Amino acid sequence: MKRNVSLISEFLLIAGFAISIFATPSFTTLQPGQFREIEQNLQINVVFVGYRTFANVNQTIFRSGLPRTYRAINRSPSEYDPNGEPDFTGNKFSFTYNIVNSTQAFEDAYFAYLSSIAAAKPRTIYQERYNQQPVRRLNIGQNYQIDAVLAENWLAENAETMLGVNTRQYTVFFVNWFGRSDFKFHVYANTGIHDFDTGLNLGEDDFIQNIAGGGTPPDGTETPLGSLRRVWFYDLSAGPAYNPASWDLTTKDFDGDGYNDWRMPPIWEYGNTHGYRPFNTFSADHYLLTRFIAIDLLFTASPLYRVAISAPKLPSNLKFDVNIYEGNPARNGLNLFSPSAASAALATLQPFNQFSTDVKDLPFDGGGKQAFDCNYFNTNCFGNRFPGDLFMGDLFIYHNDHLLQFLDGDSDYEIPTFAYLTTDDYADGFVGGNAMDNFRDGTQSMVLEMLPETYLARNPVGLTGNLLHEAGHHLGLSHPHDGYDYEYGFEFGPGGQLFFVWAGDSSSTMMGYLGDTDSFSQFDRDNMARWFTAAYINQINSILPKILASPRADEVSDILADADVRATDALSAYQNMDYAQAVALAKSSYVQVLTAAQAIQVPIERQAWQADNRARSPNEMFKGAIDDFRQIPNRH
Repeated sequence: MKRNVSLISEFLLIAGFAISIFATPSFTTLQPGQFREIEQNLQINVVFVGYRTFANVNQTIFRSGLPRTYRAINRSPSEYDPNGEPDFTGNKFSFTYNIVNSTQAFEDAYFAYLSSIAAAKPRTIYQERYNQQPVRRLNIGQNYQIDAVLAENWLAENAETMLGVNTRQYTVFFVNWFGRSDFKFHVYANTGIHDFDTGLNLGEDDFIQNIAGGGTPPDGTETPLGSLRRVWFYDLSAGPAYNPASWDLTTKDFDGDGYNDWRMPPIWEYGNTHGYRPFNTFSADHYLLTRFIAIDLLFTASPLYRVAISAPKLPSNLKFDVNIYEGNPARNGLNLFSPSAASAALATLQPFNQFSTDVKDLPFDGGGKQAFDCNYFNTNCFGNRFPGDLFMGDLFIYHNDHLLQFLDGDSDYEIPTFAYLTTDDYADGFVGGNAMDNFRDGTQSMVLEMLPETYLARNPVGLTGNLLHEAGHHLGLSHPHDGYDYEYGFEFGPGGQLFFVWAGDSSSTMMGYLGDTDSFSQFDRDNMARWFTAAYINQINSILPKILASPRADEVSDILADADVRATDALSAYQNMDYAQAVALAKSSYVQVLTAAQAIQVPIERQAWQADNRARSPNEMFKGAIDDFRQIPNRH
């Protein structure tokens, strides 16, 4: 028997795998060389509030459309796979559903509370437009504005004691006030939110007034929820509102994309067969909202980019490196950006990492201006290196070619960010942002932003919120109106049959287009923590074979065993939905493994892609850039 052990050991040494069969730890959680998916069953609570006064949702129809499973993918890298295979993050879910009809006591208390905080306001322009619809069933009278966070908080805090619903689990509230004697026409707004840079109250514009809300973090800067809850509510008796276009009952293709829309009308319009579509899909519409918004886009979303930046040695100190081209004599970009607010916001998204922010202004001349002019006038100044008329393509080429001139090199990783303040000679009042990939494999590369004078003049806001939105993309967050459905196997956005997912923007996240919040949502934080938990564990799994192949592996077996314990504890916290603790433990495990590698001189390095200045192939095509290019209505 001893002879066989000796032969086996000798074989391993000859093969170059100096692994001590006595010292190699027996892992419980870590899986050297393997890709691990963390599986979790999530109970989704769906609570119907006030439906006894209108109509009941058919449970069979409603349940038939709900997903059973979800596997998150890295969206941009998946687009580059030559075989069209999804790039999975390592997060897998199965769902069970707890469907609850509220009690009369709960409804009486909730709607009495809404009445107490409702402030009389003029009808919004979108309610006025509804009143002009020829097929409408009623006229909207006196309008009231309700603070969305206060409404969310009441539902979150009272559902457990009054209905037995644990709102620390993911919970959808469908609300209907219509049909009660105390009903008020109403809209929701984040009335306590102000712009980072100018102090503008962001919740007062008609463009912002909405019919849904949720995802407010417990420690929000201006409107904290107070305790950790995971709630999204959708009030079919509110509005109608701009973002979901619920006011328009007659236009089949509201956004002009060539496809007939599927939009959700106010609840009183169900049964009306004279609109742009027959409103006879009451039960089905509720599962569409639950599936494609609440679950796919908010609760268990897929990241835009891999969160494991510059693997295998992931950064712990990140810098938001902001460069502002001063092309508008009426503005000073340094006065429109708050480094401290930016760093604080990013720290809430990744509290397990450290963030700093550096901002500098640049003259609008030389190569930076040439690239802007090439892009704007489509004069193709870079030798047709990237064929086609591509949004911000020339800006990408210039800044990518000269990237090392802008980076400071004093952090583990820098988010290269370039913002152009321009006069109205450019852009015709449009605001454009782009969190670009590298056009090779779907890895994030840089942030580009354009802000003309017209936009800033009619929207008295600064740069901080806009740039944080793009930085959120760079770090992995998608919009709350575009994402991926695993069971159907497609990515989607707000258009055609899925126009209604615009309502995902009605959540407390800077990643939407409404611009009415100053935080990343609790859903953003949960998703980021889960993605990183899987990323850290899988980076460990990729590093371990290099350590175990070292002839000195036995020297660090105790460190590796400790790392395995921490990874095990991370998955336990994950299953308990303590995602903040899970990612902290997963990173701790990862750091232990890096410590082990360093102790026995096994090199683990960053990709350092920012320093990679190799020439691009002229045949490479632009793919997968995420454009935030929209015209913002005038504030009223």
